[in-house]
Amino acid sequence: MEVTKVQQARKTTKLRTIFLGYLVMFCIGTIALALFLVLIFYALISYGAILPANYAEKQVREDKSIIEAGKTLQPNSQIKLYKYALFTSEGRLIEGNLSENQAQAAWSVTQQSNTAYQFPYNYVKVPHHDEITVMRYSVSAQFELPILRQYLPNAELSFLAVFCIAFLGGGALLASSFGRKLARKMSGLQQATKQIQAQDLDFSIKFSGVMEIDQVLHSMDKMKETLKTSLQKQWNLEKSRREQISALAHDVKTPLTIVRGNVELLSETEQSEEQKNYTDYIAESTRQMEQYIKTLIDISKAETLVTLRAETMDADFYLSKVKDQIMALAAVKKISVAFAAYNPPKTLYADPVLLERAIMNVASNAVDQAPEYSEIQLIVESVENCIRFSIVDEGPGFSPAGLKQAAEQFYMGDSSRRLSGHYGMGLYITKSIVNLHGGKLNIANSTQTSGGQVSIEIPISA
Repeated sequence: MEVTKVQQARKTTKLRTIFLGYLVMFCIGTIALALFLVLIFYALISYGAILPANYAEKQVREDKSIIEAGKTLQPNSQIKLYKYALFTSEGRLIEGNLSENQAQAAWSVTQQSNTAYQFPYNYVKVPHHDEITVMRYSVSAQFELPILRQYLPNAELSFLAVFCIAFLGGGALLASSFGRKLARKMSGLQQATKQIQAQDLDFSIKFSGVMEIDQVLHSMDKMKETLKTSLQKQWNLEKSRREQISALAHDVKTPLTIVRGNVELLSETEQSEEQKNYTDYIAESTRQMEQYIKTLIDISKAETLVTLRAETMDADFYLSKVKDQIMALAAVKKISVAFAAYNPPKTLYADPVLLERAIMNVASNAVDQAPEYSEIQLIVESVENCIRFSIVDEGPGFSPAGLKQAAEQFYMGDSSRRLSGHYGMGLYITKSIVNLHGGKLNIANSTQTSGGQVSIEIPISA
């Protein structure tokens, strides 16, 4: 088995260093954003696009002087940043651009003093003759354009809103970037886990360059190598055992063949009744021993079915061939075969030899279980992107334990379907072949016949 070297990154970085890098980037970005907005703010003030916070207060002072000089105040709401209300000395509202409720609030606030503050406004009361003017303003920067003042809050709040939106947006972008980077760094860990889960231990671990993640990867690499060594030893032992069994079985076949040949020759000679009985016993025992040896060889070869030689086949031709073989097999017990195909594909991508062996294993099992003169159903149908072969017999069906374990190696616990000469390998081999094709084996009891129903389902194409 090829042993690959582990590629290790030359330099590693701590996870907290990466996090601190993003944190510093975030802080610098936030400070830069704040400075940028402040610069923009003061630049707009310099160009007159934003009026300073004391601009309204200056207007109020100037207009207060006008009122005290006895001149008529005609504030233009498009230019003036304050609002006013003109009252009689008794507090009756004469005119102004404050609403009636706002005017009453302004009157109440200025009853104790000529200047007052009630969040968020400042009030200035200017008595003149028998009239009193109350002006309301706020100390905040305002946009010079009236339309901006109409639809936006004051300039400070507007810039604060822009800062908050940019702050949250930048935080979200950095968090997303950090998450993607961390996911990329951990991709090697995810890949290694998937490879080990798939029992594929011939892979190189890609280190991330992050110390904490690489420590985990180092541990996984050691675990992989240990597991690989252990499995290699187990595979070697298993392979040696199978080879020994296979070699022994082949060695035994030769003397058995000689025994069978001599028994057949002996049976053709003139013998007494007692001698014929003895000869028949030997012949029958020889036949059983040959069957046992054949089974032993099948068992030793079962786990070597690891090479899939799939090819594109003509589905009609292949199905016809399989059907004929099942009919020949069933004819021994005078069992009829009912064949049905529902929308079969034109071509099929599979290993013809292995798939045929899987199907014939199921068919052989069905023939063994089915009583004489009964019927076996072979149903072929397309299911989404797969083709399904179902074989239904009229035998005793599977027990509850058999439904779960019949495909396990050496399983012979199903007394309802146990026969002499079977060693729990047929469905196990079938399942191995189906797995090689990326399909699935389903074992059930037919609701129609109460007998066994075994289905092989494999993808139609690669």
